[in-house]
Formats: sequence, C-alpha cells, structure tokens
Amino acid sequence: MLTWKLPNGQLRQVEEGSNLLSVARSLQSNYASPLVEGIFNGEAVDLQKNIYQDGTVDFIEVNTEEGMRVYMRTLLFMLLTTAKKLFPKLELEVRNTLGSALYCIDNSSYKLTKEDIQAIENAMREMAANKDPITLQRLSKAEAVKEASTFCTPDRESLLAELPENTVVTLYKLQENPGYFFGAMCPDCSYVPNFALLPYADGVIINYPDTGDWTYLPPFEDKPRLNAAYQEAEEWSAMIQCNTIGKLNKIIKLGYADRIIRIAEALHEKKLAGIADMIAERKDELKLILIAGPSSSGKTSTAQRLSVQLAVNGLRPVPISMDDYYKNRVDTPRKPDGSYDFECLEAIDLELFNEHLQKLLAGEKVKMPKYNFRTGCREYRGNELHMTEKSVLVVEGIHGLNEKLTASIPAAKKMKLYVSALTPMSFDEYNRIHTTDARLLRRIVRDSQFRSHDAEATLNLWSDVREGEEKYIFPFQTSADVIFNTTLIYELAVLKKYAVPLLQAVSCNSKKAYLTAQRLLNMLYYVKEIDDTAIPNNSILREFIGDSVFKDVL
Repeated sequence: MLTWKLPNGQLRQVEEGSNLLSVARSLQSNYASPLVEGIFNGEAVDLQKNIYQDGTVDFIEVNTEEGMRVYMRTLLFMLLTTAKKLFPKLELEVRNTLGSALYCIDNSSYKLTKEDIQAIENAMREMAANKDPITLQRLSKAEAVKEASTFCTPDRESLLAELPENTVVTLYKLQENPGYFFGAMCPDCSYVPNFALLPYADGVIINYPDTGDWTYLPPFEDKPRLNAAYQEAEEWSAMIQCNTIGKLNKIIKLGYADRIIRIAEALHEKKLAGIADMIAERKDELKLILIAGPSSSGKTSTAQRLSVQLAVNGLRPVPISMDDYYKNRVDTPRKPDGSYDFECLEAIDLELFNEHLQKLLAGEKVKMPKYNFRTGCREYRGNELHMTEKSVLVVEGIHGLNEKLTASIPAAKKMKLYVSALTPMSFDEYNRIHTTDARLLRRIVRDSQFRSHDAEATLNLWSDVREGEEKYIFPFQTSADVIFNTTLIYELAVLKKYAVPLLQAVSCNSKKAYLTAQRLLNMLYYVKEIDDTAIPNNSILREFIGDSVFKDVL
C-alpha cells in the first residue's frame, strides 16, 4: 500500500499503481472548477497516470492558465478525431491563437464547408454528452513508434527518434484514434462542454473559454491583421523548410545553423527597411512613431534598428524608451493586495512624458531620464535630446498604442507599430509552441542577465505581467497601423543554453513557478542547442542574451 498526503492534509492509503483520478473526484466538491490535472510530489501529472510511490498530492483546476491548456488540448483531440472520422481526406494543422480561439488550417484539397464544420461540432458535442473516455497509454519508445506508425508524420517521427531508448512515451486514445500530445488530457470529453467551431479563412476556429471562467464562452473577436501576420510567418518558415522543431534540429545536426541564423536575421532587416520606407514616404507629416507590444517582444531593439533604417532614408530618428518614464518605485501604484502594479498606465509618469513629448515636437532640448531597474529610481545621466526638421520621435513601451498617451497628437502625425514574437514554430502539426512560452523564455534569460532576477522571481511575476497585457496591451492591437513580428525561428535553440540552468534552479517549494519551469524544461528537451557566436550584435535576440550593440539603451 502507498500513503498519499492530500491537499487538505489528510493521509490516504491506496494500492500501488493507483492514479489520481478517483482522489480528484472524491475531492471535487472542495474546488470551484473541475480538476483536470494532478500534481504529485510537485510534478504535474495526468490524472490517469499510474503511480508507484508515496507522496504529496495536489490538483490543477480548469480555471487556471495550465488548466485551460488541458481544456484546449482535449478540445483539439476531439476535433482531430471527429474530423478524421467524418472527412478522412482532411489535413488539419494547428496554427495560432486569436484571443480565446485556436485557428486550424485545412491543408487538403477538400476544404471544409460551413455544413461540414457544423457536423464536426455536433459530433464533438455528442462525445461530451456521452462522456467518451480519453485513455492514457504509457509505452516504451519502441512500442510507441510502432503504435504511432498509423498516424506519424516525418516531424513527429523525428521527435520520437530523438528520445533516449529507455524513454516511456505517453500516448492517448479517443474512439480508438491515437494521439501524441505534449501535456495532460481530461479523462473524458464531458470536461469540455463549452466551445464552438467557426469557419475561418482556409480552415476552422475553435472558440473556447477565457482563463478564469470555464463556464462562459466569449464571442469570437476577429483580428484579421494579426492572423495575417501569423500566417505570413507560417508560410515563410515553411518555404525555407524550418517551421518545426524537427526540421530545425535537422538543420543544426547537418551543420547549417549559421545559415538559418543569417536568413532569419535578414528577414528582420528586410521588414524593418520596409517599415522605414513607409515612414519616409510620409516624412513631411509623420513626426511620432509609437512602438508597443507585450513583454519581451524586443521593443527596444526594434526601435533602435528601425531608427538605423530611418537614418538610411535621410531622417533623424530620436528614440525614446517609455520605461525611462516609470515613476520611482515608491510612487508606483499598488494593487488591492498591496503589491506594485508595474503594468498599469499610471505606473508611467504621464505628466513628465507628455511635457517632454510636447517640448521635443516643438524643437526644444530635453534632459532625458534613465530608469534604473536595480534601484527602482529614475536617474539623469546628462543625456539631452532635441528634434530638427528631419527628426522623427520613435517611442517604445507597452502603452504605446493607448490613445490616452498621445491624444493631443493628430492621427496623421503618428504611426502605431505593434511588435510581438508571433512564433510560427511547432513540434508537429498538432503540438504548437505557445507564443507566451517563447516570450517567457526570453524574459527569464533577460531578467537573469540584466535585472538581477532569478527564474523563480520572473515566473512568480509572470501572471501579473500577463494580466497587465490583457488589460493594457492586447485591447489596442487592432489600432496598430503596422505589425512587426520579432520572432526568430532559431531562437529556442539559443535560449535553451541560457534558460535550462535557470529553470533547473527553481525550487520545488515554489509550487506555481516550479510547475511552469518543469513544463518549459520538457519543451526545451526536444530542442537541439546551437552556438550563438554567429548572431549579429544588432539582433533582437541580443537584447535578451547579451552583447547587443544597443546595450546602452536596454
């Protein structure tokens, strides 16, 4: 018999090889939302995984970020299973999220109709009503490869091939359809009753609840320009045959890493040159470029590199970081729990910022502040700026698209540029890499390198950062005039070297941070490392790993 310590402190005796599902069901009434994943001795585990040791038990609710990932993963498995059953010729590929919705493209010549999509949704709802089970299988690598032979693609085969021979592989089955997914599944389809399928572009959208309220299905809000930016990245990475981790690993193994770095960096340069050309064409009226985006998107490097391209066009860029206008830490607004709210607009000294903005646009000299993130204080280091006839202000910061920031400036005089790392990379056609995970890895590395924060501190702060993005950044995406995708298709292979030791140092006593660290480590496990010496010193990635030519303004 095994002894498990439950979340309420009670000890329970269970048979060896038991799983957490029965325990979760017996304790469900103590939780506000369904339990969709277990935690055993600090490690996230599927509720159906058999366990053979004593330990401490906890659970993940669906009304959490991790819980909603389980919810979405289950919905996706239901969609893929049903689509394959009803329309065998379909070739669905997971692409990207659009708010609380996931876009899947149909790569086949069949092309789904509105009626087809409704038929798939009806079948999925029947699965939920019937509580169709999703069973977990734990197989040896050889067994998994054999079992997966009926549904494996080259990308999935390459991932399985990289695993050590003694690896135990998790496969799932739904209506006898096997699936290989990176993460836990709900035990049956009744756990995911709230969803809708919608026709979209060349495929289908799965609309699902926002994190925090699994009972409410928000209306789908289309973001066509953002989706177009995603699709452009997807198509470009597929064109150069580097749109999956399997393909990237192969490129690295063959010794072509330097080449893929040069190609990815050249794309950034080309895009930024194009934006600079757009600005130059309106040089008589455009005087203010506002650059905004979520955390770790590379806003500062983007502003600096765009400034270089503007100079090529004969303009005199005047770059400003909104971070330098943070209020001193002691004056920063606080949340109801007493912690600092660094993400709100009021954390910026708006009065000083607007005073400097108006003076610069009027041609006056301004003594520029520099915010010291180590001390939490604004400093003055003798830096002065002023504008000439050919000058254009380039302002970057998370609130750059908020009209409250520049309401006094006519629209014709400003351009809004939304910057984000919209990664096209995935493990295979079903297992995508979350853009938020890519940005989080960037931030973990940067915070360690330059802000005296270990990974645990960054991870503990991340939920506040994400909450701030949802409130203060994402609502303004659609107001952007231009979208610039800062992702680099090779970056995970570089970040791995820096991030892995930081993630491994996260204490298991820090429950939420530890779980996220382990998930990121599991993701990076499949990625081969590459040397970073070939990365140019003006690369956006240098903002996070160091040795950037723009280090004086980072």
